[in-house]
Amino acid sequence: MDENMRAGLAEVRGKVELVRRTEAEHGFGVVIEDPLELEDVPELPDGVTEVFRLFYRLGGDYICFKQPDEIRNPHEWAWRKSNEHCPLGDPLQIGHERYGIPADVLERIDGGAPIRLDLNDGSVYYVDPDDYVFYYKNVEIEEIDREDFADDIVAFFNHHVLGAGYPRLVEAVLGRRAATELDRRGRHKDNWMRLLSESGLLAGGSAG
Repeated sequence: MDENMRAGLAEVRGKVELVRRTEAEHGFGVVIEDPLELEDVPELPDGVTEVFRLFYRLGGDYICFKQPDEIRNPHEWAWRKSNEHCPLGDPLQIGHERYGIPADVLERIDGGAPIRLDLNDGSVYYVDPDDYVFYYKNVEIEEIDREDFADDIVAFFNHHVLGAGYPRLVEAVLGRRAATELDRRGRHKDNWMRLLSESGLLAGGSAG
């Protein structure tokens, strides 16, 4: 891990602690769970283990990020169920959208469409499920439309999960309406958006 990534990781660590304090004070209802113990897995890109040593799950109304079970230790990684037919090269799923999914359903699944990490170069991106299915069925197509967020997982969490890039993440995954949707009290409907705003991690001040 280079110096820039180490500096970014320190920022992510500080932001996780900040949102913990903000949530404890205001009770937005987000999920911030303590991490499970992780061993080093040599096959993982730089930063993956280090980021997920900071939390087990970060989740709001719209998107949730969870420590993947298969990265806990080399044994679990060796037993990872890879999909050799995946047209994206069998990336690691690090998060899921959960917009509009009933709570009882979320008790049984992580969420809907995944946010992925490329195991070759460490980049984080999103592919629309319909585009993925089309790409899967049409192997002659050389490229697929994807939304690239960051070159590495540290930069992704620092800017797009715990920083000013979060609205862009919501818009890319769920659409422009979700990124700006307000409730009857004029607050953003996504409690993670409100948490970041109250923590001072978004431009524009507090969301109340």
